[in-house]
Amino acid sequence: MLNCMQMPSFGATGLPRAAPPKRSVFLYIPNGVNTLTWQIEKAGADYELTVPLKSLEPHRNEITPLSGLHHPLVLGKAHNCDQVWLTGANVPSNGGAFRNSVSADQLIADVQGEFTRFPSLEMAIDGFSLAWSRDGIQIPAERNVKSIFERLFGEESGGKSVVRRRLNRRGSILDAILSDAQSVNRSLGSEDRNKLDEYLTAVRQVELRTEKAEAWLDVPRPSLDKFVAARFIRQMNHDQVREYHRLFYDLMILALRTDTTRVITCMIGSEANGGAIPDIGISQTRHGLSHHNGDPEQLRRLTQTDTFHVEQFSYFLDQLKAHHEDDGNLLDTTQVLWGSGMSYGHSHGNANLPTLYAGGRKLGVKHGQHVDFNLPNIGKYNVAEANDHYKICGRPVDQNARLSNLLLTIVQRCGVETEQFQDSLGVISQVVA
Repeated sequence: MLNCMQMPSFGATGLPRAAPPKRSVFLYIPNGVNTLTWQIEKAGADYELTVPLKSLEPHRNEITPLSGLHHPLVLGKAHNCDQVWLTGANVPSNGGAFRNSVSADQLIADVQGEFTRFPSLEMAIDGFSLAWSRDGIQIPAERNVKSIFERLFGEESGGKSVVRRRLNRRGSILDAILSDAQSVNRSLGSEDRNKLDEYLTAVRQVELRTEKAEAWLDVPRPSLDKFVAARFIRQMNHDQVREYHRLFYDLMILALRTDTTRVITCMIGSEANGGAIPDIGISQTRHGLSHHNGDPEQLRRLTQTDTFHVEQFSYFLDQLKAHHEDDGNLLDTTQVLWGSGMSYGHSHGNANLPTLYAGGRKLGVKHGQHVDFNLPNIGKYNVAEANDHYKICGRPVDQNARLSNLLLTIVQRCGVETEQFQDSLGVISQVVA
């Protein structure tokens, strides 16, 4: 069927979907990179991609590498980097429990989620979720490809009537919980009251998801070729890391192209112990490699894993560009943020964060240059002297070069009406068309 023959697409509200769709994907790698081989040394459009980034050459006009960004409230507090990558919240220096703030993806989901079955999709190849609610509660992530696929595209067991009864029963249970909690709350101390509030926030999130599921129950799920489905429900050997990662990326493509969701977060690896890549001969965890103590072989392997992860990112961009819609492709309506909350893992440096921003041409994003906030102040890089270069990975060169500025830019591109995100000072004008 040609595009012009298709009926208009409608959301759960009965209103036509916004055109074009505004989509966002957030991809996190743990423990930083080998910044000595990663660092691009020239700003502007005629920059040269370094060894780990070479696979992005075909996408040069659709990407922007950024240097010098940081989260001011996270400097020197390395053990919560993944949890605050999309929030920029203040965290305890000892890595202990804390109350987070809302993540950028959820601000977008509040706006774009009106048009899709799932307001957002939280995934993790290894590790936990990057997404945090407006109440600072972590939204769980799914780590099993088969489970994610069946949740997105599988048929509800028992038929619509059974599912509707189940949803109604869930709603009545939630009502009872909230009623009981309100009566108990009056007799609690402040610490218990805070803990109960966190619990009730989680209950309210379930309540909202239940209402959403009810609204979409009569809307058919996208039908997929059985051979496509078979690829995602088969058993996978997790030692085949490249194939396993690409399954996740392909599942993201399916979710986006069917407009099942417009917001995706995915933690690619755990800060603590993930990241071995046996199929390229890397048996160490990424965390272990990041604590290299300057050992040349360890640094070589770290660069090898950096290269691997960028190659998978490049594959994802390939697939986004390969799916055509209207007068462009899926990448034109999808902005992608790829990066880490740490730069120099050995000493937990979290300034000069490795950051790649891609896509979103139809959302008013422009690319094709290396945006560098360090060079105007330092003149040139000196990666040949490791200790000299590592200094800019521990303390920011430009205090105003904040990752929250980029997050503000991203949420505004997706229709979030705000002039502030966390400690942002304004959008990054170099990437705004």
